[in-house]
Amino acid sequence: MNKKLHTRFLAAAGIAAASGAGAVPIYQSNQVTLYMEGWFSAHMVNTFGDTAMQNGASRIRFGLNVPAYDLWDTGFNVEWGVRAINSAQTLVIQGDQQAMPGEELQSLYLRQGHAFAKHPTWGEFSAGKQWGVYYEVTYITDWYNVSGGLASGTYGLDTDGGPAGTGRADSALAWRKTWKFDAGEFKIGLQSAAHVADLDIMVDDIVGPDTLLVCPPGDCEYGLSHGIALVYTANVGDGLFIGATYNRVKLDIASQDGLIFDTSDVEPVLIRDDYAFNASSNDWATALGMYYGKEAFAKGFYGAVVFQRSQNNQLAPAGSVEGITNFFNARGSESFLSYTWGTDNCYSFYGGHNYLVSDDPEFDAALILADRYRLEQYYLGFQYRWNERVRIYFENGFDGSNAVAAQEFDSFNAIGIRIDI
Repeated sequence: MNKKLHTRFLAAAGIAAASGAGAVPIYQSNQVTLYMEGWFSAHMVNTFGDTAMQNGASRIRFGLNVPAYDLWDTGFNVEWGVRAINSAQTLVIQGDQQAMPGEELQSLYLRQGHAFAKHPTWGEFSAGKQWGVYYEVTYITDWYNVSGGLASGTYGLDTDGGPAGTGRADSALAWRKTWKFDAGEFKIGLQSAAHVADLDIMVDDIVGPDTLLVCPPGDCEYGLSHGIALVYTANVGDGLFIGATYNRVKLDIASQDGLIFDTSDVEPVLIRDDYAFNASSNDWATALGMYYGKEAFAKGFYGAVVFQRSQNNQLAPAGSVEGITNFFNARGSESFLSYTWGTDNCYSFYGGHNYLVSDDPEFDAALILADRYRLEQYYLGFQYRWNERVRIYFENGFDGSNAVAAQEFDSFNAIGIRIDI
């Protein structure tokens, strides 16, 4: 990507997510089942020298299942994020809390909205705002109660991953299919999306000093995107998971009608409306993941790790570079480990890390405060499951980030509660 382009994107759709809570039927008949699920979570967090009550990744979801002919099951899911504690909260220390530009301060914002059709033989087809197939691999480390999800490439560009399709993918068409064998099961996911967000492009000094190129509305955008995930779960001990995923979206940065402005005065003056340019590139991310165990917070040991590499899928804090954009190529890793015991699996110790570092010589050379971007956090927590739907947790984050990432992340101590519907 041409990093002399000053870019920002305008989302065309909202935000989505999956819920881990058990579904509660609202209405059932021979024709349809309407259900609700979700949870409320909040925690007291001490970070950046202040202590305050913060929103967790609370959400509420409604789903409708409609059995169709020949074993087909159809329906839809709609989910909203809920900021019940403080709608003006600006601190985000968890990837799953991310929202799209324009929705960061809304008390109620869309996380998911899609229709689906499932069949035992043909698999599951879905269309709309949904978890991308990339998350089929990276979810395995995204289990922290307070933080996490910062280094897997899922929530790229400081969003929910919607425009790129890595997280809660916007306007996506997806197909998933699972084959079961005596030794385990194999799952494949395919995904495609197109034109989900505009790019507002501005380039300084494009045809000389004091000139500015502006891309006309609708000409520059996130174009076609494609994703694939391959997952194998083996019947080894408590379970062995191995997965790989790749996602790419075309950045269509081209026009025959570029607008050139003279910026030598206070007010820019349009001097040309037919400037042709082409600086198209790609935003891509790939990840490998592995875990051993039943699942997070299940009885016994669970251990998971994810490694990722990406291009143009991360953003440094505004003002941290000179002369180029704050997009950068990166590599990172995440881990999550838990050990659970006790009556009804009520006690859990858990911990792990998130590590993200820039892998981009041009970006690194333009940084003001350091020679690279480095986010480095280690986590340690304890969870008490009061009953099937209520948990209380303590979580601590130990930050080792450098001066660039430390503008947004810090060590923290937190205590909180989550109540499932």
